[in-house]
Amino acid sequence: MPNLTAMRLPRAMRMTSRSEFARVRREGKSFAGRFIVLAVLPSPQLAEPFKFGLILTRKVGNAVTRNRVRRRLRALLSEFGEAIAPPCHLVAIARYTAPDASYQELRRDWKKLAGRAGILSHSEAP
Repeated sequence: MPNLTAMRLPRAMRMTSRSEFARVRREGKSFAGRFIVLAVLPSPQLAEPFKFGLILTRKVGNAVTRNRVRRRLRALLSEFGEAIAPPCHLVAIARYTAPDASYQELRRDWKKLAGRAGILSHSEAP
């Protein structure tokens, strides 16, 4: 497993094509929270534990605001990335309320959604 403490995921663990994002949204299950919507598609053929993508629309705010939210979501991924158990594709969609949330509120929302999705190992589950 690569080191996830760096803010940039290895390319093999990032979703890059529009078709990957669309497939996760179409075939996966979505879990809505107060600040984040987490879409999960189990993918047992993945060599890596997961592939991850972020979606932030202009509803979230201007470029500065979107980048701040993006950095916070990446920090959550680096914190919980080691605990993601089954191979899956994950898409985190920031809601328009995300910029108003503190890091701790985003963390609680992420942990709750990941627990509901069943992607956290038992040691990290809420």
